Amino acid sequence: MIFEGPQGSINFYLNNKLIQSLPSFESNDLNSIKNSANRIIIEGLRNGCNLKFIKKKFWVAVQGLKEKKLNDDDSLLFAVSYFGLIKMNVIEEDAAYEGILVMKPYKKKHKV
Repeated sequence: MIFEGPQGSINFYLNNKLIQSLPSFESNDLNSIKNSANRIIIEGLRNGCNLKFIKKKFWVAVQGLKEKKLNDDDSLLFAVSYFGLIKMNVIEEDAAYEGILVMKPYKKKHKV
């Protein structure tokens, strides 16, 4: 099911299947989510974690939250984890079988 916010929706696909749909709104901007994923990777490396461990934690978060109805905090965690996997080249952002689809809000046509 696709969830739509005032500015549209962000849809996440994996293995040709919609695994999560999040409403897009001001505080859930794609750039801020990407920056959060980058910060988590950098902070993890600074604190002594290796890339394999960080990748595993992102993957566990995505697998644990996919196909569930999420609250705002969980949806942000899912999106940051998904973008972290994209940054680490585990998931391709715009492949034919996986990636992200950002949609504008649906506008109904007015009949004259």
